[in-house]
Parts: sequence; structure tokens; C-alpha cells
Amino acid sequence: MSKVALRRCEDYDFDKVYKAVKSSVDLLGGMERFVKPGMKVLLKPNLLTAALPDEAVTTHPEVVRAVGRLVREAGGTVRIGDAPGGYGKNIDEILDKSGLRRIAEEEWFELVKFNTASFKDGIPIAKHVLEADLMISIPKIKTHCITVMTGAIKNMFGTVTGLHKAECHSKAPREGDLARILVKVYSMTKPGLTVVDGIVGMEGDGPSAGKPRALNVVMAGIDAVAIDACMAKIIGLNPLDVVVTNMACEAGLGVADMSKIEVLGDRLDSFIVKDFKLPRTMPLRILPRPILKWFLGLMSFKPDIDYDICVKCGLCKAACPVNCISIRETFCSIDYSACVRCLCCHEVCPHKAISIKRNLLTKMIWG
Repeated sequence: MSKVALRRCEDYDFDKVYKAVKSSVDLLGGMERFVKPGMKVLLKPNLLTAALPDEAVTTHPEVVRAVGRLVREAGGTVRIGDAPGGYGKNIDEILDKSGLRRIAEEEWFELVKFNTASFKDGIPIAKHVLEADLMISIPKIKTHCITVMTGAIKNMFGTVTGLHKAECHSKAPREGDLARILVKVYSMTKPGLTVVDGIVGMEGDGPSAGKPRALNVVMAGIDAVAIDACMAKIIGLNPLDVVVTNMACEAGLGVADMSKIEVLGDRLDSFIVKDFKLPRTMPLRILPRPILKWFLGLMSFKPDIDYDICVKCGLCKAACPVNCISIRETFCSIDYSACVRCLCCHEVCPHKAISIKRNLLTKMIWG
């Protein structure tokens, strides 16, 4: 039976965060169970794009600080790394704006850039990931316009370097196709421990353009599938209706059946949010599959640039897997005949200048 530990934490005051993180890890046997003296430990937060901590786009720096402190107290050395959206084009801006550089300097943690890789089954995985004695994943609870939810499993996609992510999105723009890639990456990079920042999550059109939502929870566990199952319950979803979670479970990578998950610490149902807003692109899962497929054929959505907000930073163009975005001095445009609706541009835009435009039927059904 998989175990997931939950602890309540009301805000990002460090003393409260440290207490909640330590307590959740202690319920699993303590950090000493995972970290031995002298081990090189890589912390893998979610550093999607350049955003301030209170925007709930990236893992909050105080959660990363708390995990790093526990690693150091157990005798390990701490590195922090991720391969964010935009393929590292603005990694320094991300580290500065997210607060990660500040806490790394204050705590003497080493920041590493995922700019070298080794191929595993055709996928370039960051060498820092493969060389670490232990990796601790620190995802954020957020919605996602393609996969509905981004959590522990999907956080491992950030171990993939360079333009390979663009190739993946180009070949697999739809949820099921992308889910297979995410599950494959997770199977090759399973962290030894996952600690989830759910103190403030994101609802709506995540993973970057949604709105912060207080969830007041810190989660910890070894089984990322079980963690994502608990996460789904908290935001009002059936875990097995989340394609990534279901697929990982069927692949034998973890447990998604709540009856086979032991929840430690605070009660799971005390964190469930009944009015949590899901992405507007979420399919109507209550319909039978043949009817759903027919409906989806009539519905459509696409990324739409708000020229009053756009600063022409170029991240959307860098992230586009099919090179369908043009940026000129006075105008930006999307070639919709080439666009595969992967929404990578929407995902990485740090200015929330790219929204999701829906046709009339889509608006009528999804609201």
C-alpha cells in the first residue's frame, strides 16, 4: 500500500513551512531515511516561467528552502535545477523572479542549469539528474490546459532538456499522446521522494495563466502516482479520470486506487475544494467516449495574443514546436493553419498575454 503524508500549512512563513514539510517527511520515516551523509541531492522544483512567488506559477522558494534545509541536516549536499518552458532561454530571469536565486545564496545551495544531457531510450535527460545520488521532486498543485492537472508525475518532464520538449509537443499535442510521453519520462526519472507545494495552488487556465487558490496543504510521498491521485481528489477530480495518472497506474508505476493509498497526517477530505475551477479546455468526461469524440470534433480552441499586454519577449516563439509564431517590431501573429493547439505558448508566457480563444459551441458547453 502506498503512503501519502498531508500536513496543513496556512501561508509561506518559513517557520510554518519548515514545520509542515518536516512533519510530512517524518511521517514517512524522516529525511534520514532518504538522505545519507555525503549524498549529492538534486531538488527539482517547477520553474515553468518567469513569475513572482505569489503568482503561484512556480514552486514557492520557501518550500524549496525547507526541503533543502532538511537535506543538509541529514548530511546531504543540495543542488537545485530544472529545465523550464522556453527551453532555458530566460533561466536567469526565472531564477531571479521566482526567488530561487535568493534562497540559494542565503542557504549556500548550488544552482545548476540543465544544459547537458544523456539520452535514455531516445530522450535527452539532464546529466545532473542522472548523476545525483537522490532526486527530490518539489511540484506545485496547478491546473493544466492539456493534461487538466500538473503535479508529481508531470514535474519530471522538466528533466528533459533542449528542443526535445518541442518535438514531443509537436508529435503529441493532445492529452492522451502527451500523457504517454510524460509517463515514459517519469518511468526513467522516478525521484526518491516528492514534496508538494500545495499551500497556494493554481486554478483555472493553468499552468501559468490561471489564478492562485489557497489549498493550505503540504504533501509528501515516494509514489508520485498516489500523490497525484490525492491531488486530484483535493481539486474535485476522480483520480482515474486524469489520463496521466490512470496511464501511469496501468503501467505499474504506482497506485491510483484511493482504497489502496494510506493517507498519513491530516485527513484528505479536510482539504477538498468543492468549487475549484478547472481549465476551460477540460473535456466533458461524463459523456460516453463515442459521443465525447463527436463533440470534440465540433469544438475548438486556439491560443490568442493580446497585443496590449504582449511585450514581444520571444518566449512563445521559442516554445512553439511547429514554428508558427511570427514576432515583428510592431506586430505578432500565429499561423493557425500550422498551429497544433499544444498551447506551449500559453504555458510559457510570463505576461499572461496569450489566452485561449474558444468557438461558440465550446463556450456553450464549457461556459
